[in-house]
Amino acid sequence: MMKFCLISQPAGIGDVFFLQYMARKYMSMGYKVWWPLKDEILWIKDYIPDIEFCSVKDDFPGKEHYGKDYVILSPGFVYLGLMNTHFWQNDYGVTDDEDSCLVMESKYLLMNMDWKEWADGFKFERKPNKENELYYDVLGLKDESKYVFVNRYANTENRRNNKLEFPEFDLPVIDLEIIDGFSLFDWCKVIENAQEIHTVHTSMPYLIDQLDIKAEKYYMYQGIHKTNVEHIPFLNNTPVSVSYTHLTLPTKA
Repeated sequence: MMKFCLISQPAGIGDVFFLQYMARKYMSMGYKVWWPLKDEILWIKDYIPDIEFCSVKDDFPGKEHYGKDYVILSPGFVYLGLMNTHFWQNDYGVTDDEDSCLVMESKYLLMNMDWKEWADGFKFERKPNKENELYYDVLGLKDESKYVFVNRYANTENRRNNKLEFPEFDLPVIDLEIIDGFSLFDWCKVIENAQEIHTVHTSMPYLIDQLDIKAEKYYMYQGIHKTNVEHIPFLNNTPVSVSYTHLTLPTKA
């Protein structure tokens, strides 16, 4: 009998990165994992082909449960309603102080899993041809180029509106931008070869944590929520020290 696991976490990109370990745990137990995503991040499926990502608009097993805040654990069907687990934090004996709620950890605590293992499950296929095309042809960089990589955007929905103002840099700046034909993963080569990295604490640090970065300076900036800073200990693979800076995003117009 085919066993299914349905994950209700349609966004954001960082959540998908962080929760892959959980998905793969159920895959190792013989479950076929279905993971519906919002259409704007469905490009992820081209880089993580072994998980059944689909649109939230599609038909999939257990759709009648999708979006509900509960868990079903049965021999043939598992449903993980993970979107709002941080609102259940008192169930884990955690303070109800909003600034210290474990927004990301709570998803693993709910399932009695160790969130510190998240990086072991974060796997994706890199596309060297796309990375080189972006690096050399689109951005005009060379192997010897020295530059600062900057990610000014906090999340998918506000990507074009919530820009941060950074101090001036001594080196040329390469800004993360939405470029037709390229995804976030296609920026890996650009990120790895930067002399400095400056990013809001969003999905980007999760990706950086998995890369072989050459940067000697790495700055992470607080985004919209104070709780973002609480989650930085997740990112424990980066070989250089990270400077944490409180720089608040402007409100959306």
